[in-house]
Amino acid sequence: MIDTPTRGALWRRWAVAVFAAAMGCILVIALLPGGGGPDWFPQADKLRHASAFIALWALGSRVPRLTPWRLVAVLLAFGAGIEVAQSFTTWREASVLDWVADAAGVAVGALLLRFPQDASHMNTAGN
Repeated sequence: MIDTPTRGALWRRWAVAVFAAAMGCILVIALLPGGGGPDWFPQADKLRHASAFIALWALGSRVPRLTPWRLVAVLLAFGAGIEVAQSFTTWREASVLDWVADAAGVAVGALLLRFPQDASHMNTAGN
């Protein structure tokens, strides 16, 4: 008899695969020449950094055995790694402020995805 994976096992595999693919896409975009798009206002790239890491938080929070603190560590290390990798290219430059924007995205992602859970436990009776 052939063992078929359970629905939960398939979900876990997909969660890991989608998270890894998203990280790979962000890494490639971060290392391509030319930047990530038009700067419609000063420091627009920081908003792109934060948005990317909010999305990574949303995907990473679905990965089993990746606790919130581990996810924070993974994403902060990933952001730092991108900046280090950019420092080795001639067409991109490393920036501590980019990493700070990544960290802000991680924090916002954590707060946004935790808030609905916390809000569901709030007492709405006015106490």
